Amino acid sequence: MNILYLYTEVMGYNLSVFDHLADDYGAMVHVVRWTHKNNTPFQPNPTSRVKYYDRSLYSTEELCKLAKVLNPAVAYISGWQDKGYLPVARELKASGIPVVMGLDSQWVGSIRQRIGAQLIRRVYKKRYFSFAWVPGPLQYEYASRIGFLKSEIICNLLSGNTDLFSHSDSALDGDKSNRYPKQFLYVGRFVEAKGIDILIAAYLRYRNVFRGDWKLKCVGNGPMEKHLLKAQQDNHEISVEPFADQSVLVRYAKESGAFILPSRYEPWGVVAHEFASAGLPLILSDAVGSKQQFLVNGYNGYEYPSHSAESLALVMHRLSQKSEENLREMGRRSTHLGLSLCPKISAASLISVSKVSRDE
Repeated sequence: MNILYLYTEVMGYNLSVFDHLADDYGAMVHVVRWTHKNNTPFQPNPTSRVKYYDRSLYSTEELCKLAKVLNPAVAYISGWQDKGYLPVARELKASGIPVVMGLDSQWVGSIRQRIGAQLIRRVYKKRYFSFAWVPGPLQYEYASRIGFLKSEIICNLLSGNTDLFSHSDSALDGDKSNRYPKQFLYVGRFVEAKGIDILIAAYLRYRNVFRGDWKLKCVGNGPMEKHLLKAQQDNHEISVEPFADQSVLVRYAKESGAFILPSRYEPWGVVAHEFASAGLPLILSDAVGSKQQFLVNGYNGYEYPSHSAESLALVMHRLSQKSEENLREMGRRSTHLGLSLCPKISAASLISVSKVSRDE
């Protein structure tokens, strides 16, 4: 059985889903991916059951030929951002192969979305896509608005690599049981949309106004790195690390006491799932889509209004004032919430609408 992915930028968390498709269903996974203008330096390694194709080397006509040769049981397309993928989707759908559209955008009900939904419903949905694959309820609403029936929407699109990150929660009964690490952790791109400037301002307020003693580690890459490095010059409690592989992130999780995602805009936020399953209490802005699944305010962390450095500083203070046992318990709760979704479930969700499954 062949499975075809027509993708934009492949990330580390995608690989565990590909592996489960191969291991659990005997699939050969073919991934066409962007290799230029990517947001991170991540590079996937091919395996015996996962083959990668450089999008820049294929014309639309060549992609159509590739898809015809592969004759996949199901094809996944990451939205309509790459217009060159759409003719492939149209041919596959016309031949009876299920074409699944990934949708991670939140429905907010703006005028632009409402107008766009009518166009998508009339043109894109009918011509190109059989199913919508969404990560959460806000995306489910979007899929419904653009014409997908309940029977045409599947869930569990985006999963962190819980197989890897859940190993970190053992530290709650190991090193963290002896001395809980006083360190906030941020992992992601250093860009305005992620709220890096808000994080810096909030942390300085946490240190200066609340006299907090926790450190801050920021891991990633992007144009706002210079702002972090400038803040680091005056505040040695801030450390800045480059983009790291997931195995390194697991180590950072063991060395940290809470995870912060201060995004202004975050359709989902797989990284919150990863560090929840790693056993870290979470501090998430209300813009983070995955908070609905992985954060219960006051139970395993805190939510705060995005754009507000003052509110972020306050919840940083509130969390850091917890006893070590309370922090460990919040971490256990995060793990429990994080394990409500895993790559195995994500892979099964895609297979559920494949031609093989539907023919059974």
